[in-house]
Amino acid sequence: MRLNFTGHKAKSDLGIIGRTGNTDQYGLIQHSVLCVSDQNESLGLMDVRFFDYSEFDTSVDRWKRGLAEKASCCWLDGLQKMRQRLGITKRRIITVADREGDFYEFLHPLIEGNEEFVIRAQHDRYLSRVGDQKEGVKLWDLFEQSADQGTMEASIQDVNSREIKTIILQIKAIRVFVPVPKRIPKGQREVDGYKAFQINVVMAYGDDREWVLLTSLPINTFEQIKEVVEIYQARWHIEDFHKVLKTGYQVDEIYLHSSRQAIENLLAIACISACRLYWIIYMGRHEADIKADQLFETFEWKAMYVFFKEKIPDNPPPLCDVILKIARLGGYKPRHNAKPPGIKTMWIGYQKFTVAAQMYRNMSTKT
Repeated sequence: MRLNFTGHKAKSDLGIIGRTGNTDQYGLIQHSVLCVSDQNESLGLMDVRFFDYSEFDTSVDRWKRGLAEKASCCWLDGLQKMRQRLGITKRRIITVADREGDFYEFLHPLIEGNEEFVIRAQHDRYLSRVGDQKEGVKLWDLFEQSADQGTMEASIQDVNSREIKTIILQIKAIRVFVPVPKRIPKGQREVDGYKAFQINVVMAYGDDREWVLLTSLPINTFEQIKEVVEIYQARWHIEDFHKVLKTGYQVDEIYLHSSRQAIENLLAIACISACRLYWIIYMGRHEADIKADQLFETFEWKAMYVFFKEKIPDNPPPLCDVILKIARLGGYKPRHNAKPPGIKTMWIGYQKFTVAAQMYRNMSTKT
């Protein structure tokens, strides 16, 4: 996620994050690692890193620099920190990433560590199909030569209406060998132990979308192939979390006129708060049948009934009732067939909700 602070008065302490025409853009790039349960529930952040391209010597051609001298090193740093925080565990850990994670130096340690992963392919690299003597065939060409293995339904959220809709995807799956890229110097190959490896690839495509997924998960049955696609869909949590930060907390409009460290400190606090708000928004949309006490303290959900001058239920109400009241604090109008409350509406309501809940708690506490 790019945070453009070009107009920031303290931008002298910030680095370059890109260019628009001939003008350098200043700010920070945020790389986040989010933990999601097998029940598709966001559990919180594993790691957050802020950086800019000025930290790396871009005067040297990127193909001649080692991974530690490139911005893409944030992917390996995030992977290592995730491993450290999780420690030794018997739980199944699956790394999911979008196209930015499709590079050899990130895939190799995952393969070497026998780790499970699903990463969307970005590069139409030259590969060889397992069991095929033909070499140097591009990935998309291999899929052109492959037959469909069936169809599956997938649930996605409409960008405009925020409603969940079902789409039909055609499915293909192949096994391939990934060679060591020629761009990696021989010396580096020997030091890092780089070598060709086998990987599974799944293509899921429909009328308006196409996902090509690199994975270490098995693809022996159609159910296993479907699982790969379903796991990849959990990646949208990180997109929605960043949307909460930008649309709700408006972190790209932070104006602290002091230092980069002060900006990063505030961004870290915003990330912590945004995690809970995102959790509330997601659970409210997808787990509306659970009770409010699963997410809120008693004084929090009771405060909403007091605020709207309604009778406080004897037992915890449905979660959706409380979240709807929070949305109303943000200006939401619960009309018939109304769209679900948006992120900015929920953010505004959430700020007022925290104040109202604390006031109710203070007033109801016996002195």
